[in-house]
Amino acid sequence: MFRNGLLLRMFSQQRGILRRFYCVTGREIQPADGTPSSYFGLLKSATDAKEVLEFLPTISRTKQDRHVYTLPALKTLFELQKNGKSTLRSDQILKHPRFAELCQNVRFESRTFLMNDITECLKILTYLGVHTNSEIITVLLQLIRHQINDVTLDHIVFLSFILKKLDRTPLVEALQIALPMLLQIQIGYKLDHENVQQLVDLLEFVSQHKVNDRTVMNIVSALTLHGTNLSPEQATNALKALASFHNFLPQYGKLLQNVFAVLERDLDELPFKMLDYVLKRVLEKNLEHYPMFYHEPFLKRCAQYAVDHDIGLLNALYLLKKLNKISFLHIPLLDYIAAHAGKLSIVPTSGIITIVAGFSNANYRPPGWETIREEIARNSTITTGSIPWIRYNLELLSLDIFNPQLLAHWLNPQALEANMARNVLVDYLQLTELGQTLRLLYGGQYQGAYPAKHYVEKSVMLMLQNNDHPLLKPLEFAFGGEEYVSTQVVTEQGHVLDHVIAFDGDGNPVKQCVPSVEGAGIRLEDVRQQANKLVAVLFLPKSCYAINVNRLRGRFALHVKTIQALGIPTATVSPVIWANLPESERIPFLQRE
Repeated sequence: MFRNGLLLRMFSQQRGILRRFYCVTGREIQPADGTPSSYFGLLKSATDAKEVLEFLPTISRTKQDRHVYTLPALKTLFELQKNGKSTLRSDQILKHPRFAELCQNVRFESRTFLMNDITECLKILTYLGVHTNSEIITVLLQLIRHQINDVTLDHIVFLSFILKKLDRTPLVEALQIALPMLLQIQIGYKLDHENVQQLVDLLEFVSQHKVNDRTVMNIVSALTLHGTNLSPEQATNALKALASFHNFLPQYGKLLQNVFAVLERDLDELPFKMLDYVLKRVLEKNLEHYPMFYHEPFLKRCAQYAVDHDIGLLNALYLLKKLNKISFLHIPLLDYIAAHAGKLSIVPTSGIITIVAGFSNANYRPPGWETIREEIARNSTITTGSIPWIRYNLELLSLDIFNPQLLAHWLNPQALEANMARNVLVDYLQLTELGQTLRLLYGGQYQGAYPAKHYVEKSVMLMLQNNDHPLLKPLEFAFGGEEYVSTQVVTEQGHVLDHVIAFDGDGNPVKQCVPSVEGAGIRLEDVRQQANKLVAVLFLPKSCYAINVNRLRGRFALHVKTIQALGIPTATVSPVIWANLPESERIPFLQRE
């Protein structure tokens, strides 16, 4: 059993000077006969919180009938205030002299309260804004401390919620420490395995508090046994709880799948705000390298929700912004946004960036694209310093939106030097891509400055440090050995081609005897001299095949175009595609233009 003696030691530090909450009592206004029974009848018919206070009976401390109205008065006050049936604000209620009398009466009666009454009073007083250090709150917290063995699992969850709303005091902190300890003691014999709501509430509690693994598994196992017999709200709360665990054990996996199945089935029953929040939590967890939180049917249902419920352009953009983070593609959502393109002038800066990223990620042109493109172009000039400006300009160009004024602003040498001062490595890689695109695809249109040579050199150096070449061995096997495949071939524009294979006039692979220079790779010009035809083999990024194998995303497609502008045919391959390609088709696959 959980000993009161342990808690007495934990609470000993909080004994100090208690500040009284009570106010000066004003003029007493009584109902006609001044009896508690008539006041109790008034409570049943009260339509304003003001009535509850102004007709409060005056009962001396020795009277035994305070219990007739004390708790009912407080509960009625709470209900009227919560439902907006009050001409008094919460702060006015706290200053009302009769409210101080009511708190005194609650205090006098509190020693007879059961735990449910104590937690109910604590909830109401907290809702009204009574200060944590007030005498009445302190008395109630002390009662919880003394009756700690009467606290049930449901009380633990509820009290945890209330305590978070109170100021930090030694007494509050001691209770916050005690509740998880009490839960661990009670979980084995008080857990109601058939009460789904309790299980979900407890899962949320243990996801936010430090408890042992056995306690968590008791709850997870019990909830898992209910399969998909959860309401969408319960599934949402369970999913948020699972996403809150810092250490996600494999044993939680089945419950996670059950929760996703419930939401896939019943997502339409949720309000958009709840869906939006849970999607945010899921994607954050996915980006933290927890792949089990990537559930494609759930993501599709979230995106389709926007279309089916016609949630409006801004809400759709909130949704798209989250999906962009993992390059998730959903064409109906993009079509829905495209249908609202006429409203882009009222969309904030972040919304324009989201739209550009969404269509670029998908490399998608919806019906009526020219009109949509013109609307995007008209609203595309964004010079806010905090935006990811290099990526944004690349995404615009991938959509064939050329904005020379915007490019001139960002590529101004002084502005560029200031922006690159933060020394983020990915900025060098993207800046080189931007320079390649402008030189090779827009050279006749762009008259502004280009990135300085030292930016390109640093980008090449960074790319040459990548030693991950999952296609190298399969390519060497397919084409006759390592002499036939050149790796990390560098162009004058700063491309670093994953692999290059040379062919003679008859289409046969040619041995290459071009040594690489340490730290500089192999020069493309040296490889060109030994063959009639080259094919650049590019390793297809995960963003291009994780969701749709056959689609090249906009940014990568733009990169491929700049390589082709050098007169080099390209073959884009992923390990997944290569592994499933019959051996007889591998060479023709790479020789295609």
